[in-house]
Amino acid sequence: MSHFLIAVLAFILAMGLLVTFHEFGHFWVARKLGVKVLKFSIGFGRPLWRWQDRLQTEYVIAAWPLGGYVKMLDESEGPVPFAQQAFNRQSVYKRFAIVSAGPLFNFIFAILAYWLMFMIGVVGWVPRIGQVAPDSIAARAGLEAGQEIISVDHVKTPTWGHVTRKLVTHFNEEAVVLRVQKQDETHIRYLDLGQSQRSQDLLASIGISPYLPPILPQVFEVMKESTAGDAGVLAGDLIVAVNGQPIVKWQDFAEIVANHPQKPLDLILKRGTQTKALSFVPKAINVDGKYKGFAGLVAKPSMPKALLRTERFGFFQALGAAFHKTVEYTLLSFKMIGKLFTGELGLDTLGGPILIAQGAGASITVGGAYYLGFLGLMSISLGVLNLLPIPILDGGHLLYYVIEMITGKAVIIQKGKKAQPNKKGRIWLKKGICKAKKTNNATANAPLTPPQKPACVLPGLIKGAKGDCPHFLPQK
Repeated sequence: MSHFLIAVLAFILAMGLLVTFHEFGHFWVARKLGVKVLKFSIGFGRPLWRWQDRLQTEYVIAAWPLGGYVKMLDESEGPVPFAQQAFNRQSVYKRFAIVSAGPLFNFIFAILAYWLMFMIGVVGWVPRIGQVAPDSIAARAGLEAGQEIISVDHVKTPTWGHVTRKLVTHFNEEAVVLRVQKQDETHIRYLDLGQSQRSQDLLASIGISPYLPPILPQVFEVMKESTAGDAGVLAGDLIVAVNGQPIVKWQDFAEIVANHPQKPLDLILKRGTQTKALSFVPKAINVDGKYKGFAGLVAKPSMPKALLRTERFGFFQALGAAFHKTVEYTLLSFKMIGKLFTGELGLDTLGGPILIAQGAGASITVGGAYYLGFLGLMSISLGVLNLLPIPILDGGHLLYYVIEMITGKAVIIQKGKKAQPNKKGRIWLKKGICKAKKTNNATANAPLTPPQKPACVLPGLIKGAKGDCPHFLPQK
């Protein structure tokens, strides 16, 4: 099966699981609190499957699994039977519980995913420094090749994943404390991240390259639209020389390609018992403002066991680690959103749906534990995103309910009206994106609300399905 197809299937599976769990939170709490649910839909577009239970709730799976919604009985659509079961008739505290259940279930899903991941065991690379760029932030801090970063800000960092997560939380801060070790000697170093530039590769921006053992210069995969592939390079080819320079390890080949964007390179390859001579021109790829060559070839690294660390816990210890990781990533997500708003991070640090699909495919290819980690991170992102106080998201509705709790007046959403109290003491807000249905029989005890919860969004998607409440998110 091709890597592209694996990525697509892994992406669809991830979106389906995350959306279903999120919407099930709304659905389950609504039913427990006595609200009649009319429809539980996963996906948008043409329905592929329908079913109705004995309580007359319709379940739908639609063609595009990029969102979903739970539609509840609501008097904003007009007179309804069983009015006591209508969403708008419930107390503000019940409505708050129903809407907040979606993001809450995303965090619960993340805990479960990380719990399984830690019980299976996840492997990470030892955070040993391979190279330090001259006159970089890392060089000025006194970091050296061969040192292992054993803690950041007094928190242990057994793998590179732990290191990068801790550094991200201290982005743009000065004097971040690092404890490093080399040949049984331990030193304290202070990293000035206030000088770091916005980049998708944080380690590269501060001048650190992780240590990698020499990799055999053999092609493992030829990517689509690879200029080297178009020239005739095949998976399994061994790269012997480039422009007459012998190639001993893959890192040598990668460095030459990176330094020759849009410049022809002559290759000598060994294919079985045959020797081949080919030429190709690396693509020019803009990386943080600098153009680097890109061949579109992938090697298969082999890491010695001494450079790998496995995190594996028992039943209860894994549950505690999963809870801690979920809290850590949730706080990190909110912190990163704050940095986006203040301009400390750029929108180029966000990934679009293609990048998400690539992450899904890569993680499921490596192993089930990594895919569970990917699902946990995506679930947290979805939960955090839907808690933002934006009208079309769960967080926007929760903000309205908090206002209602404080003022005792329901917030009403109606297109074309400005914010003002009406004659029955409600507050009307102008609604620019989501259209609220008109009503003919609103009462003081029945505040108007949108007839269905807006379709939930997933991080990185640009636009939801057509309808009353499409979602718009930043694009990479």
